[in-house]
Amino acid sequence: MQQADHSGHRQRMRERLRKSNSLDSFAEHEILEMLLFYVFPRGNTNDIAHRLLVRFGSLKGVLCASEEELLQVKDMGSSAAIAIKFFDMFTNYVKRQEIGAVDVRDYGRTIEYVSTFFAGEKKEKVKIFCVNSSCRIQSVTDAARGADSSVLVDFKELTKTVLNSGCSVIIIAHNHPGAANTPSQEDIAVTRKIMNYLRMLDITVLDHFIVGENGTLSMRSCGLIHSEE
Repeated sequence: MQQADHSGHRQRMRERLRKSNSLDSFAEHEILEMLLFYVFPRGNTNDIAHRLLVRFGSLKGVLCASEEELLQVKDMGSSAAIAIKFFDMFTNYVKRQEIGAVDVRDYGRTIEYVSTFFAGEKKEKVKIFCVNSSCRIQSVTDAARGADSSVLVDFKELTKTVLNSGCSVIIIAHNHPGAANTPSQEDIAVTRKIMNYLRMLDITVLDHFIVGENGTLSMRSCGLIHSEE
């Protein structure tokens, strides 16, 4: 016979969390269980958590899933789907507040930080990350926003953004919504054009990141752009 109330289990989970003060000792399905406690006041959220992980592969996969995809999982109602998306948005929002603390010499940290600005984005957009003399990201600005798979960079606005920042080094980033991070020939050509244009203003393009469904790619690391271009 299935129990109607799993409050004893929930209390034990909460006690574990309180004592550990960390999620490190919890399995991914347990983290999802606790998140869903606040959506389903009573009942067993363990089964739903397992179904979500089977469907999306990992906790990150669950958080990155769209509301429509989440609703396809058995027993996932609209409130639960919205709660998961809110949690994803909330964590990305908090990460973006770390501006000034990101040292671009830490490649992994920079990639992680840049990627948060494109989480859940359905339209292609371009962002400029201005880097100060301490090698830290000082400001982030939208340079362009386009349609589902194309975007037009306004060189006048780009120049204005960079000059107003007072920085002489920038990182460019844009996304490929619903597609891989593989750069197109147009991506490469436009990047080189921007680099040549800004070089006349003594501004260096440190890198151009492309955020796709399969992660974030560095054009410089792939040898697609060079300082002398």
